[in-house]
This record gives sequence, C-alpha cells and structure tokens, in this order.
Amino acid sequence: MQTSVERLEDGRAKITVTVPAADVDKAIADAYAAIGAKLRIPGFRPGKAPRPVIDTHVGREAVLADAQDDIVSDSYGRAVSREDIRTVGRPDVGELDMIEPGSDYTYTAEVTLRPELTLSSADAFTVTVPAQKASDREVDAQIEHVRERFATLESVDAPVGEDDFALISFVGTVDGEAYEGNVVDKYMYELGRGMMPPEFDAALVGTAPGGSAVAEFEIPETTSNEEFAGKQARFEIEVHEVKTKVLPDLDDEFAATAGGFDTFDEYRADVREKLDSAKATGHAREVEGAVLTELVGRLDGDVPEEMVDIRAASMMREFFENLEQRGIAPQEYLQMIGTSPEQLQTDLREQADRHVREELALEALFVAQGMSVSESDLADTVREIAGEDAEAAEELGKDLERNGALPLVREQIMHRKALKWLMDNAEVIEEEQL
Repeated sequence: MQTSVERLEDGRAKITVTVPAADVDKAIADAYAAIGAKLRIPGFRPGKAPRPVIDTHVGREAVLADAQDDIVSDSYGRAVSREDIRTVGRPDVGELDMIEPGSDYTYTAEVTLRPELTLSSADAFTVTVPAQKASDREVDAQIEHVRERFATLESVDAPVGEDDFALISFVGTVDGEAYEGNVVDKYMYELGRGMMPPEFDAALVGTAPGGSAVAEFEIPETTSNEEFAGKQARFEIEVHEVKTKVLPDLDDEFAATAGGFDTFDEYRADVREKLDSAKATGHAREVEGAVLTELVGRLDGDVPEEMVDIRAASMMREFFENLEQRGIAPQEYLQMIGTSPEQLQTDLREQADRHVREELALEALFVAQGMSVSESDLADTVREIAGEDAEAAEELGKDLERNGALPLVREQIMHRKALKWLMDNAEVIEEEQL
C-alpha cells in the first residue's frame, strides 16, 4: 500500500492511498464469501454458490461496493498510522470510483488535522494552591461541626433568640385566604435555618413563652409554590416553649464521647491528622489543576469548534451509558440533581472545551520543550494497555495501526510527558494559613 499526504489550507490535508491489486482481489473474494454465506439459494449449500449466481441475486455492483467499503475502511486507518497524522472528525472521501478486479485502487480523503498551537511562554510556571496542612482554624471548624452533633436542647424561660428553637402553632393566610395546610399545631421550629422567610424569624425574636406574634410579608419569587409568588402572607403565631441549644464543653469528656479518646488534646491531634491526610490526597490534584490552568492561559491560536463538539458528544454518550449501567433513567437523574437537559448540555460542552484546550496546551509545551516520543515509548505504552501481556500487546499494536489509532497513542504519551515536566518544573506556592 502506498500513501502520501498533501497539506491544504485551513488546517486540512488530503491523503492519497493506493491499494495494490492483490489486496483488492482479496477484498472482493471476502465480500463474495460473506454475502454467499448469508444467501439461501436452491441447489447450492450456504457459501457454495458461484459468483455469477450471487451476482444474479444481489448484483455485482453491490458486492463490489461492500468490498470497496472494507478496502477504504481498512486502508484509511493504516494510512493515518503510517503517515502519523492526527485527525479531527471523519474523512471526506467524496464520490469514489468503483474498484475493479485485478487493478490497483487509488482514492483520496480530505480531513481536518489536529491543530498545532503555540504558547506565549513555555517556562517560569508559578502557581498558588491551598496549604497542604490543616490550619488551626480548619481544625477548630471541624471540631465545632462535631460539637454541634452532640448539642442538646434545654427549655428556657426567656424570649425567643435568633438561634433558638421555638415550639409554635400558627395559622397562615395568603392574600387573606386560607390554603391547604395553613394550620400547624405545636411544631418545633429552628430559627436561622432559612426554613421560612427572614420576616417570619424576625417576628418570633423577642416573643416570650405563652406570647404571640404576627408575621407579614410578600411571598418571594423563589417560593416552591409558584402561584403564591408576589402575594401577601400573614401568619398568626403562638409561642408555647422556647429551647436553646447547649453545646458540650470542649474537654476530656467530650473527647471520649466524640472519638473515644482519653484527652481532648489527643482528640484534637487526631482531627488534625485526618484533615492533613485528606489535604495531602487532594494536594496533587490541586497542583495539577492550577498548573494546567496557568498553561492554558498561555495558549495561542484558535481551537476548532469541531474538536469541542466531538468531545462534548463523546462525553454525553459516556454520561448516558454510565446512567444506563447504574439503572438510572436520565430524566430521573436530572431531577435528582436539579438541572435541565439544556443546562447539562451546556455544562458538558464547557468541560469539553476545557479538556481540549488543556490537551492542545500540553502538546504545545511538548514541542516547545523539545520532547519526543520514541518507538520504545510507544511499545511500552501499548504493552501497558495490554496488561503487560506480550502476545496481547503484539495483537493490540496491529489493531491500533489498522484502526489509525497509533497517532492517538503517541498523543497520550505527549500529554503524559508534558504534564510530568510541568509538575516537576512549576514553582508551587502554598497559601498562607490564617
């Protein structure tokens, strides 16, 4: 097989492929065999009908068309691998001439090439990321979160405070009219949680047990009941009891209850250790995200919309396949996360755009730093994909070459090498702890 590539304008290329006559004849023979095996012709066993009989039943051009499809599909992938070009989208082969037995077959395909962009600068990367160790404030916040879980409620003979609990009954109206569920009797209500509009809480504050209050306000547009939005609400409230939250002391007893430790110092040290471990786990991801953002910011050139569209479509397919494997209906999932199909599509396209820009930026860095992909790198990666099985790796290599996927493997190696260089050479500054 002979191949050549002609670079065209607008980032496209024309690939010319010549398939030798012997391969053409083999493809034709395979097509006749495949079609003949499916036909049920009286007087002939499956797969034994001669070509003239098959031509009579399905037509010679139909058989040659099948053979031609196989030839183009197989040879195009191998041509892409042989020329080591990275393409975007499907090739345009135009109107193909029909193959002829005993003759070489030449065709051309035009395709968009993956752009080779540049960087405004390829060195001196500096990023700032959150500290790898937990601050005293973070430790205190975590302990306070646990402390809240062990809080108790105690009745007090005092007016309702801003963070108190109140046992209340109320009657509500909307524009002076009762509504379903407008009467509530003895409900323990926690102030400051946003369960009701601020005016409701404000009316309660300062009301003593046994007292009453009235809350009036315009129902906001954010209400879950759209027909009430913008109307006037009125609540006549009775306060039966006031309870305040009592937090446990931060002492050895709390340490024993919360974590089974003998002393509070031991408990605090354990909280810090766990936070440090969690931060360390995410630190590498923080650094990688920061350096990639810095790198993408230096990318010069236009990113083809076609690349983003293809990546977004791929991500959408993976998303739905994942839901199918988990037995979740797409509409059900969207309702669970509170988003619309349109917003999901927008979000995935934004992610696709970011991923494409990161890859192109890594490729630009790879070139700028003079890196290369050796045949050894390629062989090692194929063997790694094949699970370190030498025989499987050999077959995989042939499949990758036939499918035109070897340039994609080289691309992955480029990304990996460039990202390693970036992680090794970027100056990482940790934010000061408060």
